[in-house]
Amino acid sequence: MNVVRFVTLSRISHLETGTVGRSRQDSTVIIHSNDAAADAVPYDTQKLVSKMGAVLEAFEHRRSEGSPAHALPSIPGEGREQDVAIAWNSDRDHSTWRQPSARALDKDGPTSHPFERMSDSFSDAPAFEHLQRVVQKHPDKIALSDGMTSLTFLTLLHAVQNLARVIADAVSPGEAVGLLLGNAIWHPVAMLAAMHAGRPAVPLNPRDPLPRLAAIATGARLKAIVRAGTGQPDGWPDAVPLQWIDPSQGVTETAPDKSPLVSSGTSVDSPAIVLYTSGSTGTPKGVVNSQRALLQRVQQYVNAGHIGSDDVFMPLTGPATIAGCREMMTPMLCGATLYLLDVERAGIRSTREHFQKWKVTVAYIVPTLLRVLLNNSAPDAFSSLRIVRVGGERVLWSDIDLLRNAVPESCFIQISYLSTETTGAQWFLPRHYREQGATVPVGFILPGIEFAVVDENGCEAAPGLEGELLIRSRYTALGYWDGGRHVPLPASLSAPRTRVFATGDLVKVDDAGLMWIVGRKGRQIKINGRRVEPAELELVLRRAPRVQDAVAVVSDTNELVAFVVPAEDAGRDLIPELRDLVRQALPAAVHPTRLHGLAEIPRLQGGKVDGIRLRELDRALRERKGSQDAPSARLPAGSLAVEETVGTVWERILQGKGAGSSRWDEAGGDSLKLLQLVMELETALGRDLSLDAFTVDMSFADIVRAASIDETARGPLVEASDPRPVLFIVPGSIGYGPSLAAFGVEMGNVARVVAARYEDLNDLLSGQGPMARMVDAVVAQISQVQPEGNVKLIGYSLGGGVAFDVASKLVAAGRSVTFLGILDTNIGPGQHSVRETLARTAQRIRTHRVTVDRMMLRALAKIFANLGAEALLARGIDRLKWKSLARIRFILRLELEEILRMRAFGQWLGQPKTALPIIATLFRCPRTGFPSDLGWSKFFAGLNVVPIVGGHLDMLVEPHLSHNRPLIESAFLTSGR
Repeated sequence: MNVVRFVTLSRISHLETGTVGRSRQDSTVIIHSNDAAADAVPYDTQKLVSKMGAVLEAFEHRRSEGSPAHALPSIPGEGREQDVAIAWNSDRDHSTWRQPSARALDKDGPTSHPFERMSDSFSDAPAFEHLQRVVQKHPDKIALSDGMTSLTFLTLLHAVQNLARVIADAVSPGEAVGLLLGNAIWHPVAMLAAMHAGRPAVPLNPRDPLPRLAAIATGARLKAIVRAGTGQPDGWPDAVPLQWIDPSQGVTETAPDKSPLVSSGTSVDSPAIVLYTSGSTGTPKGVVNSQRALLQRVQQYVNAGHIGSDDVFMPLTGPATIAGCREMMTPMLCGATLYLLDVERAGIRSTREHFQKWKVTVAYIVPTLLRVLLNNSAPDAFSSLRIVRVGGERVLWSDIDLLRNAVPESCFIQISYLSTETTGAQWFLPRHYREQGATVPVGFILPGIEFAVVDENGCEAAPGLEGELLIRSRYTALGYWDGGRHVPLPASLSAPRTRVFATGDLVKVDDAGLMWIVGRKGRQIKINGRRVEPAELELVLRRAPRVQDAVAVVSDTNELVAFVVPAEDAGRDLIPELRDLVRQALPAAVHPTRLHGLAEIPRLQGGKVDGIRLRELDRALRERKGSQDAPSARLPAGSLAVEETVGTVWERILQGKGAGSSRWDEAGGDSLKLLQLVMELETALGRDLSLDAFTVDMSFADIVRAASIDETARGPLVEASDPRPVLFIVPGSIGYGPSLAAFGVEMGNVARVVAARYEDLNDLLSGQGPMARMVDAVVAQISQVQPEGNVKLIGYSLGGGVAFDVASKLVAAGRSVTFLGILDTNIGPGQHSVRETLARTAQRIRTHRVTVDRMMLRALAKIFANLGAEALLARGIDRLKWKSLARIRFILRLELEEILRMRAFGQWLGQPKTALPIIATLFRCPRTGFPSDLGWSKFFAGLNVVPIVGGHLDMLVEPHLSHNRPLIESAFLTSGR
């Protein structure tokens, strides 16, 4: 019997055996704990191990409250949960290590493009020193921008220094700080600030469920999290108290305090970034990387692509990934400009437009997004690109064909392979490279690492044969973050400054060193560029009250499919309930495409799950469900045309999978495919749709309703059982658009939000006073939704004037208006300021709220309105029946409606008004040359003026919404009930 002794739970000290490592006989393993000294108790795993070199399959250590830090995990027996953790093969360090080829990084790439090469010693100095050098060369150049807020390199440097000081004061040395910032300009600021402060940064994905984020914060022992806005996010568990740091408060044009930081001398080999990935035990695993590892990725990226200060980046990957970190750090440390855009919030159409608007030259795209973004794109949509880097998933030759058709001929395509723990391979795909196999080679092993390809017995695989890729380097991950401390990876015995990492990837490497990815040795996969462990999904399902067993498999088409064995008392609603549970507990990448119920999980003779049988069952159940689906679900009247359009687009995107009564995610759709669905629906229907109205768990009928004009025009019903007060949002001249919709969603945490709707163009042309008709329409909606009780309403821009008249009518009718909020509506001097009009127009163009064709159509609508011929134009719009003119018809109608509403508002401004006996709240943006009350004080018994940030057009979108929403919520909640 072989015995293993532990120094800590994460590392094997030595083996007391004469045969293990070279013997292939079956043997059991006993674990002893040296930490417990005389109290050491042996644990017999009762598990057989037979592979050469395999000595241990340990179990995850879950500390229960009060357990000593050195306590060994309990060994699961019959009927107990088994949590498999890490397997470590001690013989892997004795592999035959190969050196990377001497191939130049820029071979077949932009070799003639001028740039400043980074030296091999680039990773010896910390990132902050490199930023200082860039600032000396380009102090006033734009470093970061999201289209609304921009930071020069000098401002970036000051912001990093100031925020680093705040982080150093809030977080003790050796502890980590969380970054809950998403794809916004504050994330790269906070990342560099944490490095400068010597505190490891833990990026968190804001789109992940809050319980998962809170669990990571607890497991990482975080004391503080950097987040735009004040205080913790709504819904954050009170049991996880933290200090919340607003990064925007550190932005200043003046130099910060010159006194040195305590941690300013942090080593580049210390923990710098902790990235949580899906763990094999079912819980997220924090991978620790050093600055040196990140800086080496930057140096190789720059030298391969000849990247310099004339380049523009727009990363299309999340910042909570190693690729996202590289894409943010590279431009900041070489003087390029970094533009940031949230693809899921902006949508595919807007993302394409921003490539043109910002003249992006370098982009990193995962294949899944690439297929959605480039398909059917305009010929010149990506004309500014000179380098497209593709990685994160298997790259197909069809992806290359799509790229070649979308980007200019001068654009270089770089294929890369890496993981959170290590760099790997890359190359520029030669233009006339001959296709071999289904997938594209991932390139040549990068400098700075040694590698080995070993077969299942741990022996070296011959060139061209399949084997697991092992990597040894000083640039691999330092280890893992467990319980608020760094648990290092074992150092190489023959090269102590390096660490050995078994990638788990099966690869083939030919005689020239070119590498192909064959698959995964374990169960881990990548979905939309995010590493996923089926075990994380299984753990959530197994913990559900009415589930006896659960297993997840990966289909042949890289879909995650789950099977559960229901308990005897499980009802017919179990599967929908489990889907809701998964949505609340796990990020979208770990949501199963299909979830099936089985009487039992099929297993092989040895007790292992029969994956082949499960895949066969999935195919059979999927086909049966497809044949049973009804042709259409129950839909609102008058939406047959929309239904037909949605059905056509649905089947095209999901490759023939009928809609029926299934939900989008159940039919194989994900968030990226949903973006494509909305974009194609906009094109087919000829009108804009709000992204906020669509979610991945919607049914076919839900999507039809969200895309139907008649349905979205109706106000939501208010449930009497809901304790939240009702808040009516009265929109501006354009109506209830995406930014107001997003604001309404955010306010939904404290209020039952009801969006007021204005009547359409025909009503505006009826000649019965457009302003009065808008007021009457809102009063009617309030009477229908909330026929009695106190009324609370808030109006934006023109909606502030409508809300005032609505309140006047309600008060005259005996209703009580306990909250009237006015969002930056100016009725005092200067409302027709040419300067402000020009400024708003410039901002609309700058933020891409309007396009050139839309400006031309708006100008046409203004001409007709100024001539008093709006009715003539309206009749002409109605005659544009051709499908190809659907978008023009929609935009013309939208612009004419806005112009007529604003004209009515201008007329209303000159009419007499009666003061109201209520107290109102004005939320005022920074303006110069305007009265502080914007002309409202004389019309109320009292007026509270609340300063907010941002401009009139962007105060309700990020990053300003995070600051403004709490102020609005506070005023709303403290108003009378």
